Amino acid sequence: MNRAAPLIRNPALLDLVHADDVATVGSKAFNLGHLERLGVPTPGGAVIPDGIFQAHLSRAGVVADLAQLFDRLDGLAPDDIEARAAAIRTRISATALDPDLSGALAGACATQWSHRLLAVRSSAVGEDSIRHSFAGQLDSFLHIDSAGVLDTAIKATWCSLFSLRVLLYARHHGLRSGRMGVIVQPQVDARTSGVLFTQDPLGRDEDTLLAEYCHGLGDDVVAGRITPARVRLRRHDLALTHEHTGDAIAPLDDQQQRALTAIARIGLQLEADAGLPQDLEWCIDTLGQPVIVQARPATRLANTADRIHWSNANIAENFPGPVSPFLYSIVKPGYSAYFRNLGRAFGLSGANLAAMPRHLSDIVGLQGGRLYYNLSSIHALLRMMPAGDRLVAFFNLFVGADAIPQAPVARPGVVARTGEAIRIAASIVWQYLFIHQRLRRFEKRVDEFARSTRPATLGDKSTAALAADLQGFLHIRLNQWTDAALADTAAMVCYGLLKAELANRLGAGDHGSLHNDLLKGLPGLASARPVSRLWDLSRNISADPALRAAFLSAPADQLPQLLEQERYTACRRAFADYLETWGFRSSGELMLVTPTPQEDPRPLLRLLQAYVRADAQSPDELSRIQQQAREATTVRVATQLSPSAFSRHLPLSRAGRFRRLLAATQGAIRLRERARMKQALLYTRLRHIALHLGERLVAQGTLACRDDIFFLTTDEVLELVSTRTDRSALIDSRRHALEVAATLTPPDVLTLARGAQWSPATADRSTGGISPGTGPGIGIGGRRLTGSGACGGSADGVATVVLDVAEADRVQAGQILVTRQTDPGWASVFFLVRGLVIERGGMLSHGAIIAREYGIPAVVGVPDATRLITDGDRIRVDGDAGIVELGAV
Repeated sequence: MNRAAPLIRNPALLDLVHADDVATVGSKAFNLGHLERLGVPTPGGAVIPDGIFQAHLSRAGVVADLAQLFDRLDGLAPDDIEARAAAIRTRISATALDPDLSGALAGACATQWSHRLLAVRSSAVGEDSIRHSFAGQLDSFLHIDSAGVLDTAIKATWCSLFSLRVLLYARHHGLRSGRMGVIVQPQVDARTSGVLFTQDPLGRDEDTLLAEYCHGLGDDVVAGRITPARVRLRRHDLALTHEHTGDAIAPLDDQQQRALTAIARIGLQLEADAGLPQDLEWCIDTLGQPVIVQARPATRLANTADRIHWSNANIAENFPGPVSPFLYSIVKPGYSAYFRNLGRAFGLSGANLAAMPRHLSDIVGLQGGRLYYNLSSIHALLRMMPAGDRLVAFFNLFVGADAIPQAPVARPGVVARTGEAIRIAASIVWQYLFIHQRLRRFEKRVDEFARSTRPATLGDKSTAALAADLQGFLHIRLNQWTDAALADTAAMVCYGLLKAELANRLGAGDHGSLHNDLLKGLPGLASARPVSRLWDLSRNISADPALRAAFLSAPADQLPQLLEQERYTACRRAFADYLETWGFRSSGELMLVTPTPQEDPRPLLRLLQAYVRADAQSPDELSRIQQQAREATTVRVATQLSPSAFSRHLPLSRAGRFRRLLAATQGAIRLRERARMKQALLYTRLRHIALHLGERLVAQGTLACRDDIFFLTTDEVLELVSTRTDRSALIDSRRHALEVAATLTPPDVLTLARGAQWSPATADRSTGGISPGTGPGIGIGGRRLTGSGACGGSADGVATVVLDVAEADRVQAGQILVTRQTDPGWASVFFLVRGLVIERGGMLSHGAIIAREYGIPAVVGVPDATRLITDGDRIRVDGDAGIVELGAV
């Protein structure tokens, strides 16, 4: 129907039949041009090339702003992206169209499009391509009836390329083109409109084509205002069957069915030509003639790759609250570097790494202001390694995540895979031959940095020196973290292998928690040392009756003043020594915005009061008891594996192999805890560096207060050191966004479309593992919560629900602690309690490791535990079965 109109010949407005350069006109216009050249019936029309768009951006003065936005897109929070993009859109809209374009449009409206309603449609470079559909992301406009409305619609379509949803979509796909054509075409006077897939999008029936339609134009369907009717056409003869009528939409009559059959033939021909399934948008006009509005590769066909699986398992332990822009600008590239550098260390080929830029850049993301693992990306990366599926299972066990549908991963040929497997195996052996030396190197590196950035000395440094310290931290985090990452990987793999080996040799039976029992009471665990030293300090206080009485009677807020008294000098010095040595360990130690015990010792003093009041075994005594139990269990398992006393001590016997694997697992866990200790020290130093930098920026008039620095990215901070750019509006916007995020509680697990952001309206508040009235011996109320057993044994007692370690002094000896997640700051509480229930976490999360250190029955990964259990509830924790029973007696 477009052939009757003369061709438009103007550089600013290119007839679609000449739209043969996808880089100039965008994918959608290119596809339409291809249809026209094939003689397929289309509405015709023209395209405004990208060159006109780029010239408009230049006249609007936004080119530099766009370049800066794209450069920083990966590190910006959604609110920051929107604030920057909104300013760009405003200037695009306020700038007049190029006179040549206005003239070309006026001429076309007076001739080819006279007395016709028009449609304006986006044609971004990459849109409707084989890899990226941008479906529903960019704007189109219908019912345009005047030159003024057309002018506005064109600029609004350009602006839609810089909407938040498109920028987030582009970020997740690694797209940064910022290029677009705009299609202007006569609007079809449609009697019926719809879509046709040459293959079922859900993969349910390979022998049929699927079409959905409504009467009139399809904008009501696109907007979700109505449910379309659906028909299927048999592939071999195009016989048509009505599947359902949607919102009472009348079935297609004979004329419409003939038109749809013609559309199906066009779709099949396009599929055969392209070798790919097709997604067609079509209309049937009032004369009963078919019109193809668009055709593109069907990227939506059963496409699990466009669904992202997010989980906060384990990562919420390290980052328990909304994350500041400053921290996010470190964490996001930090995780990418972590996986990339590990891949290099393990001998993964550069070609394989280069083929995975999107996955490497999207290891973590923000949902509801909080950090989540992108399991889709992590699993895809792990599956690049030999035995990748097994590594995925080990990772899920490691962090406490669930399995997700497997997305396809491109794999090299057999010869290439074999060669790479040999190289990777050799690299892994080489790395782990020297794992102890490598970790010592990491510890030395962090200690040297910590010595040069002691908080007491930072005030004497220049602004440039503090900026250099920030860059020094970033260098360690991005380029020198692999030694610590090797310890993580060793712990993950060894733990998974130990569990699998025991299950394989001994069977499931009653051995479900045996691998955890073999990891109890590990000597030399770095994270246990601060707890033991604090307990020793509490015993010294208890040994002095006068000091004990004064210490317990004074409010925690007054204890610093109490210890200033001369008679308590020894206690004050001991506490000061503790802070100097261990004051970097606290809850939220990686969040940067949380004051450390060195800055505010009151929460630690309240905990010390709880220790003084407690009449309990010391942490070291509990650990020794667990160590004895572990050693006895080790002997029992070795005997089961190799009953003969002679063969039991042979290196290649089952018992010998078990002992080596167990020693490797125990050693890897100890190494990992050492690395985490240094990580806490490093991040604490970063907090002080940032605050001192904030003070300097306040002095130069750039910031209003020193804490404002946490609402800037590291790049923005380093830029402000040498410039005086006003960031007050941006900081206020980000501060407000973080305050809003603090009021939200996103689910622990999310599955969203690529680029989509969670909001409270989309939250799925399922209660997870609660199943009322099931199972034997459940007790009053008959409610059971399920999770993963992290430390075996069982415990009955009164629950105390504590959401913040600052309230840990409420925990009394013998209670069962229920909390959302734990970090190293909670370790000092664990040995007081009888049992432990944690909403989030995996087998090697900090809570699980410390629970095993002291032999506390623990269940982790219990959804909504802090909501379903209340203070004073009688509960039973079964660490062997991973069950928490409410109302237990």
